[in-house]
Amino acid sequence: MSLAVETELAPFGWYPDPAGSGMLRWWNGGQWTDHLEYPRPEVQPAAGYSTTPLVARRRF
Repeated sequence: MSLAVETELAPFGWYPDPAGSGMLRWWNGGQWTDHLEYPRPEVQPAAGYSTTPLVARRRF
């Protein structure tokens, strides 16, 4: 029996900084960047996604 693990990456965008700075950090679709931004009304975190970019699902 083998387990297939599917990994999904969140789309690029501004997300709450996983380092806990209180700022937004740019996720480029593959990794966190050094770009930080203060929260502003016109720049909102990407809705519906966790600050943890990798989501693993098991299929049996």
